[in-house]
Amino acid sequence: MKHLRCIALALLALVVGTTLQAAITITENTKAYTLKTQRGTLGTQDGYLTCTANASFTNQGKFAIIRYEDNTYLYSVNDKKFTCCGATAYRTDNGGWYNVLLSNNPIDPITATTTTTIANYPYYFTSKGKVLNTHRSTEKGVCLNGWTKQDDGNQFAAIDPVDFDPTEALATLEACFHSSITVKYRVKDVGGNLLEEQTLSGVAGDVIKSVPTTFVKRAYTLYSIDTPVTVTADKENIVEVEAVFQMPFTTSPDITDAHWYNLALRNGEDFCNANSGYKCNDNPSTDDLKSDAYQWAFQGDPYGGIVVYNRSNTAQTLRKNGDLVTLGDGTYRWNLVEHANGFLLAAPEDGRFINVYHSSDKHLSFWNNANDINSIFTINEVGIITSVKLESSAKARLQLYPAPSEKAKGRAMLVIPGGGYAYIAGSTEGSDWVPMLNELGYTVGVLTYTTPPTAADGPFKDGKAAMKYLRDNAEALGLNPAHIGVMGFSAGGHLASTLATHTTGDERPAFQVLFYPVITMDASYTHQGSRDNLLGTNPSQTLVDLYSNEKQVTSETPRAYLCWGTGDRTVPQANSLNYITALENAGVPVHQLPLNVANHGYGFKTDFAYHTQIVNDLTTWLNDIDAILTGVETVKGGATPAATTYYNVLGQRIMRPRRGIFMTSGRKYVAR
Repeated sequence: MKHLRCIALALLALVVGTTLQAAITITENTKAYTLKTQRGTLGTQDGYLTCTANASFTNQGKFAIIRYEDNTYLYSVNDKKFTCCGATAYRTDNGGWYNVLLSNNPIDPITATTTTTIANYPYYFTSKGKVLNTHRSTEKGVCLNGWTKQDDGNQFAAIDPVDFDPTEALATLEACFHSSITVKYRVKDVGGNLLEEQTLSGVAGDVIKSVPTTFVKRAYTLYSIDTPVTVTADKENIVEVEAVFQMPFTTSPDITDAHWYNLALRNGEDFCNANSGYKCNDNPSTDDLKSDAYQWAFQGDPYGGIVVYNRSNTAQTLRKNGDLVTLGDGTYRWNLVEHANGFLLAAPEDGRFINVYHSSDKHLSFWNNANDINSIFTINEVGIITSVKLESSAKARLQLYPAPSEKAKGRAMLVIPGGGYAYIAGSTEGSDWVPMLNELGYTVGVLTYTTPPTAADGPFKDGKAAMKYLRDNAEALGLNPAHIGVMGFSAGGHLASTLATHTTGDERPAFQVLFYPVITMDASYTHQGSRDNLLGTNPSQTLVDLYSNEKQVTSETPRAYLCWGTGDRTVPQANSLNYITALENAGVPVHQLPLNVANHGYGFKTDFAYHTQIVNDLTTWLNDIDAILTGVETVKGGATPAATTYYNVLGQRIMRPRRGIFMTSGRKYVAR
């Protein structure tokens, strides 16, 4: 074949572990290889080129060098896809750092050259003027950047060659470069307003069900396609895309009636204020945090940019002022950047992030490292009484909102926002519920939990730690330890239902309130993003079953309230329906509020069509379970009243209890 030819790139030696192997020659088109640097071995995951240099990625794979029409391409044999450069840089230093994506359209050529800088690793790959580089601090363990110095991260060895048939790969290139068809993506918000149009290439016969990995995506934006489009050559191919914003804060169209936050950096240790110099204070008092200088509000969205206001002077906005950050005239717009531990604000002029300049002055300045803790913002609602660092992980925190003394009934609600186990969702799934729950007499704890990369049980440990804190400090908080319920949204609903089904005794919440929850890890109807983030992309069946909570229900599982959209486009309603069936089969009381909507993530959004119905229905349900949570006498486990028969709160007969709520002789007790 004219496309098959061999280039001899001699290898002096190859290092596998500590063993030197004989030199080999890379052959285009007919051989596939394992590619490695001294930092790690290349692999693929979630549509990205990855490397085991990053602890989050342990998979490996074979790669072929494909020659086609005077260009060379890097091909993943496992994924049957080529590589291309990500659309936007995630770091701006060294000429920009870009993810390497897997795609069959577009496809970027590579250049493979040899060097003797590190004899055992002689290959040096470039693409679109960038260098293929590996390092544990990169997003996926591998990137394209401008690091031109040849070192142990960008020099490769090709080992373990296997025979490879290039027919399918060459056909893919042929289709891409000679049979591509224009596809226009029209992105609208939930109100139908056109946000942007993007034109990409498609291949006849492809069915477009989701935006491609090369699509320029905005931070904290969920993209969905209601109607799949089959690409054809004889018509205009238009794909309608809906963009739903899931930002880590609530925006305020009217700044005179804004949602105010305390902004923090350095893992919540330094709080930003607009006092002289616009600095950070690492030891603010409660009164400081309630003052205007420490209160911040947001307008905008990831498409138009984010405007940041300070309550001390709402006539101005936070802006870049040379190398510092100050308030100034006009509505300066920041680019919102996602991070697993919070969010970042980048200046549109140069892409640098707001950062604490850690001199004695602690001015807000700029830096270009997205993973520097001085650049990662977290937010707290203004008026928080207590922010508790939990011992289960570095990220775990519990923000407490005690019920007013005149309303308090000794009950608490642990509220768990969603976010697909990728980030913590905004206040509509957290603190926005506080006024309602406080009014009903509930002390509220909003949980910030660990998001991947972490062990599968990381979020669960944080949830257990939050429940333990509330129980252990019940006396100080004015709570009955047996009156603590859990409330979760989407992936937070999965964590809440995990607490309800994977705990026993007094660790178990008294009840569970779930909104549009992810329940199962079964690939046929889970939320794939939540499953991938929690369990990885190739979990064992044992792990899948363990965290499929419909399979973990018992007669001891606490009663439940579920609300979901019957046409939910993000989390299939089968999650709720199958969980309800499991609860009912186990004799567990369950209340249902299905809504005839396709919406997801509505939480406490007051403009949601069914908001009032949700509030009224949940209020009624919580009031109805008062009969279970009131009139309970507290006894120590060893002092359990002697009786012939004991019952739990569901009326089921149990053994003589040492912990939890029980009834005997017509009276109700909580054993501690």
